[in-house]
Order: sequence, then C-alpha cells, then structure tokens
Amino acid sequence: MIISLSEQLDSDIKAYIHKVFGTYIASLDERFAADIREDVISASNFNRGDYSDDDISIAFQRVVLGRMGHPDWQIYNSNSEVNAMEQKAKVNTPVHIRPASIEEAGLFYSQMDEAEDAVLGTVGHIRMDFGASGKEFYHTWWPHNGDQFNTGEFKDELQKFVDMLRADGPLTNLAAMRNYCYQHGGKITEDGRCFGYIAETEHYRYCLRCTPSPGEYQGYLYSYDLRQQRMAQQAKPVGRITYASGEEQTFTDAQKYLDTIREELPYQATTGFRYETLTDDPAVRKAVDDILLDFAGEENPRRGCNYGLTEAGKQALREAADPDRPHTYAWFVMTDCNIPGEQIYRDLTLEEAIRTYLDSDRPEKRLGVTKDGIATVDLVRSLNGEQHFFTDHLQLDRFKRDPEIAAAVKTLRLELEQNTPQQGITIGGLS
Repeated sequence: MIISLSEQLDSDIKAYIHKVFGTYIASLDERFAADIREDVISASNFNRGDYSDDDISIAFQRVVLGRMGHPDWQIYNSNSEVNAMEQKAKVNTPVHIRPASIEEAGLFYSQMDEAEDAVLGTVGHIRMDFGASGKEFYHTWWPHNGDQFNTGEFKDELQKFVDMLRADGPLTNLAAMRNYCYQHGGKITEDGRCFGYIAETEHYRYCLRCTPSPGEYQGYLYSYDLRQQRMAQQAKPVGRITYASGEEQTFTDAQKYLDTIREELPYQATTGFRYETLTDDPAVRKAVDDILLDFAGEENPRRGCNYGLTEAGKQALREAADPDRPHTYAWFVMTDCNIPGEQIYRDLTLEEAIRTYLDSDRPEKRLGVTKDGIATVDLVRSLNGEQHFFTDHLQLDRFKRDPEIAAAVKTLRLELEQNTPQQGITIGGLS
C-alpha cells in the first residue's frame, strides 16, 4: 500500500512523540500533534515533497516552548544557524550546562573497575529522587576512590552547583526535570528514558543523569576531578621510539607519537628508527598501521573493530550484562553472509526484522540483535530452507539473563514455525 507524504508525516510525528514521551503518549491531546504538523509543513521543504527528522524535532521544541510562553522560543527557527539546537542548553548561570551525547553515556554510571574509577578521578555520586509527590528532594552521597578527592573545595563547589539546579533547573522538582529534558534533549539511552547533562568548572566535571519518571530514582549526579584525570593520563605511556644511536623517547601524547613515526619512517634505514606501541587503545594501534601501510603505498584492510575494544568499550560490555540497567535493542537481518553479495538490514524493530527475514528469498540469511550498540548475537539462520536456532544467547553474559531477549526468541520461534515450511529446525551453536 502506498501512503501519501501527508500520511507519512502524521505517522512520523506520532512515532517521534511516542519516542520522547513513552507511556505518557496517552495524555497528549490531538492539538499538540497538529501544531507540530503545521510547524513542519510551514518551516520545511514539505510543499516540495520533502522533510527530515530534524524538522520534526525542531518543530517539537518550538511548539513546546511556545506553549510554555518561553521568551526564547524563536531561537528554534529552522531557517537560522541554530538548527543544531546548540542554544537549548543555555541557562541563566555562570556554569554552562550542555546536553550529553549517547557516546558519553558511560560517564553517567558507576564504573565496575576500580582502576577505571581512579583514572576518571571520580569523586563520588549523589542519588536523588523527588518522593511520591514529585516535589520533595531526597539524596544520598556515594563516595568513590575511598572518598580521597572529596575535599572542602569540592564540597563547597558541589553545594553551589546543586543549589543552582534546585533553584532554576532540572532538580527543582519532577515536573521541572521532565520539562527540562524535553526542552534540552540529551538522551543517553535509545529508549529516551534517560537524559544526560554535563557541566565543567576549572577543576571539576559534573554529569547529571535524569530519569523523569515517577517511582524511580530520578537523578544521579557524578562528579569527576579533572586534575586527577590529567595526572592519570600523563602517567600512561602511549609508545616508545628508539634509534641506533641509543636515543630513546617515550610518549604519553598519542598524536605526538604518531607524528614522530610519520616523520621518521623515511629515514629508518639511516637512523635505525624503531617504534613500540605500548597502549591498548585500538584507535592508536590502527593509526600506527595506517601510517606504515600508507608509507608502503597500501591501504589498511583492517577496520577499527578488529583492533579490540577501548576501556570504555569494555565497560560498555560489562554494563550490557547488567540486568538492572536500561538497555536498547537494534535488530538486524543479514543475507549471503561473508560473500560479495552480502546485505545487512540494520536498526530494525523485532517485528520489522521478522518480516524482512521471512520476505527474503536468499538461500542464506540470519536474524540477530545488537544490544546497547555494542553486544551482538545471531539468533537464527536459514540455509537452503533449513532453519537453525543458535543457543549463544543462553551462554553469553550480555544476553542470558535478559528477559527482553528471552521473550523475543519465543516470539521469533512462533512466527517462524507458523510462516515457514517445516523442512527442518535444529537447535544448537554455530558450527
């Protein structure tokens, strides 16, 4: 069935509002969606047959602020230079607060590795909630690193920062937090339930995680000592370079290490130049190989993911195994795997993935899921009409205690049993 552009816009607006509000969608009136629709049509290329997701997002911000009578609602003009929404994080305070990106999500949770906590210079975190009324303010301090960074200087600054957020910011009450998050963005989970905001002073970084939902701990504020971070980073060597003369250089700055390799390579035969990469950072290790292969007139065939995980990546994997954390799921379908005609259909819902899998007539296809953008597992494969269900999700820590995955596997089995010929269904690991 072919739908019109107008119908597609209505569908996209509904999906966007549901993504932002979640279960609160039922409380929205039709006029709200109609106002967003009208704004998109007037401010986008809709009348030329086109609009984008950004048009809907910006229209949503504009309508929300307009309804609240916000004096700055006009800054969300899609024809101005503020389309990137950089202005939405400004507050009337000398401390600038910005929305976080999803790549920074790890800063808003406790590190499971004490060594990583030390490298980050974590002072501690505050857990907060607004009580049953949504207007109280209960909070508990959790020390990190033996509370050694919790100095008088830090306590004074932290108190001022929290007082500022309580007076006119997301910690005023639950309603204020909800409005702040919906106005300023900063989602750090794909399901849109948690938002992150970062503020930096001369010596400290503050990372506020907001979950504006009743019945939960609505706020976590993590504090980091930037001086401790710099000291920890300076203590870690990235690489070492030696020469035939006996001269030796040890680098803690990755860029200087890479620049030196690039500069010295042409003279290697006369200087006896040698290098040793000491860091496990996959980005640095790949960059070194890129330089060497480029010097030889070749391209590096290895992708960054082939060099292993950063510490942040390892932490993300540990978090993916934590059943008490919120998680995101992106389903995918692959056909003709590992041959030139391979195709991958990414970022699908489970229903979309099942339909894509069933509709594909390729002789080899598989369906799987990526959790939290980092942990991936295949669930089923079809080869020449024979279905094979993998059991990897029952062994891998990131998946075996996940009720969402268990329910999805059950749904998947039912759908495939009902919609595919029963030539043969086997269960087991990948052979």
